[in-house]
Amino acid sequence: MAIDSSILDQILPVPDINDLMEDAKTELQAKGFAITNFNSGGVFYTLLMIAFRIRIELVQLLRSVLSNMFVSSATGVWLELKAADFSKKRKAAVKTQGNVTVSRTADGVAVTIPAGSIFKTEKDINGTELRFFATANTVLPQGSLSVDVPVEAEKEGVLYNVAIGKITKSLTFISGIDTITNGTGWITREGSDIEDDKSLRERLLNAWADVATMPIAQKYKNASEAVSGVLFVRVNDQHPRGQGTIDIIVTSTTGAATEELLSLVSAAADEIKGPYDDVLVKSSTISSTNIGVTVSVAAGTNTDGLADRVTATIQSIMKISKDRNLNELLQSDLIYAIRRDITSIVNVKVTAPADDLILATDIVIVPGTITVTIQEV
Repeated sequence: MAIDSSILDQILPVPDINDLMEDAKTELQAKGFAITNFNSGGVFYTLLMIAFRIRIELVQLLRSVLSNMFVSSATGVWLELKAADFSKKRKAAVKTQGNVTVSRTADGVAVTIPAGSIFKTEKDINGTELRFFATANTVLPQGSLSVDVPVEAEKEGVLYNVAIGKITKSLTFISGIDTITNGTGWITREGSDIEDDKSLRERLLNAWADVATMPIAQKYKNASEAVSGVLFVRVNDQHPRGQGTIDIIVTSTTGAATEELLSLVSAAADEIKGPYDDVLVKSSTISSTNIGVTVSVAAGTNTDGLADRVTATIQSIMKISKDRNLNELLQSDLIYAIRRDITSIVNVKVTAPADDLILATDIVIVPGTITVTIQEV
């Protein structure tokens, strides 16, 4: 978010190269300069244009430097340098960690799943598959039909916080195993992307709350949101459980926060906690909502893969991020996104939910079963 160009134009206006040339010609001619050929293509004309271009590039560089001298307009590494002035730094990306369940239908001998075994998702509509690596040797003992295997994502990022039932394949042969899946609550540590400029800037601009002698709501918020994997935090300091109580509600990159993330936030809050504060750190609540849409296309339109594309669009706009009101699901948003992304669709009707959903601020709406019906008109 650079400084507005109208402000920069007042401080460091970028000259027009043609105006510079005309001013130079007028001044040189007035002083009786020996060279009189200022026509385009001439040697002296070319040298002047090079000099003027250097001047313009220098002014543009100075405008960029000026813009990056302030937290409200700095970006990239410049913003990180400003963050150091506030004793803060950009939150690092984190790899998703969790448990994949391997199962068999009948009892058999003990099976060892070695560390480094690779599990993966099916390819999505874009041909992307995500891989996860077993982090420890795991044994499915004789007499048991299933065991949880601790895994870690191949790379950092929220992309690896996949939905239930998406990890179904193994690139490593495991004898005697019939099914592979990631069940409910499979994530033990949320994956997260490297913090973007907008989030870091917001934390820096709120940093003045950190100098408060006694912790206030914003100070608890700043400390909690500095933890990687936290999307944002809502602090209820209006005595929710009685006098002196404070609730910190954590929304993670997956919506609901894992116990590990809550413990990290609790540790961060304890470092600044007032002597008489009773602080409770808890997770946002997930509301899984089934979504149904009926899309209309012109007669004779090729509908191969259309339902998958509509599903992918719905999943995209329901992605958990700061740019979305997580407690809202508006039919108009669904209709607009589908019509925007898939131009062959003539009309869209949302059949579920029956009306717009606007829930409490500590509830995160995530898509449940997505049903797409296609009809010709």
